[in-house]
Amino acid sequence: MRSAVRCLGGSVLLAISWAGPAWSQTGSAPAAGDSLMAALETTRAIEAYRQALAADGDDPAVLWKLARALSNRTAETPGRQGDRPLHEEAVELARRAVDAGPEIARTHTTLATALGRYGHWLAHECRVRCAGQVVEMGREAYRATRRAIELDPYDPAPFIVLGVYHRDLATVPLVVKVIAKTFLGGYPPVSLEQSASYLARAIRLDAGDVTSHLELARTYAKMGRREDARAELRKALGAPVRERLDVVQKEEAAEFLRQLD
Repeated sequence: MRSAVRCLGGSVLLAISWAGPAWSQTGSAPAAGDSLMAALETTRAIEAYRQALAADGDDPAVLWKLARALSNRTAETPGRQGDRPLHEEAVELARRAVDAGPEIARTHTTLATALGRYGHWLAHECRVRCAGQVVEMGREAYRATRRAIELDPYDPAPFIVLGVYHRDLATVPLVVKVIAKTFLGGYPPVSLEQSASYLARAIRLDAGDVTSHLELARTYAKMGRREDARAELRKALGAPVRERLDVVQKEEAAEFLRQLD
């Protein structure tokens, strides 16, 4: 049972792992940080956002952009050593961003992303000891994503989050679903078809996003639609690079395409 609970926790939080592009979507975060993100300089962008935060600790745009940069940094680098402080700070800042800008969609999506990456880290590092915490973080992340869609239905980011959420929870072993229903208060209605629908909607909103195509390819592969998966991977490889994380995901797309060929 322990391994099954660990699997559920990891799936719930692994699904919440993306916050999308549009660094200058809302608010007044400094151009320096935004420019450094676009130049693939995440570490330097973090410092620029820190300077802006020191000048105005209540600016929701600065808060969510710094939170997202910190969370991105954990996903850009191999291994997990040294990631926990980045995860913890990202979650704290994202929650502050929501408090400071509750009507800004991107604050909620960034919170979902930060919770997702931190929860996945916890599920891997402390396993069953953190299962309850991981599941609660997953629920908080899901609520944040739904609120983001209410505030801005034209932002692709939360639809990617939901697409991955549906795929990961739809493909866990049956024993995990049984345990979730028994010990964790039920199991959400999820499906690969709904995953594909959410991800296709994200692509309609932003056809040039690497993450959308990569995640739809992964869903198609789970559905046995290998040709469709290959097509999405080629689109991911052809999409523009907007930040350092896109480079990492293009490498993942290239490796996945080799596996499917």
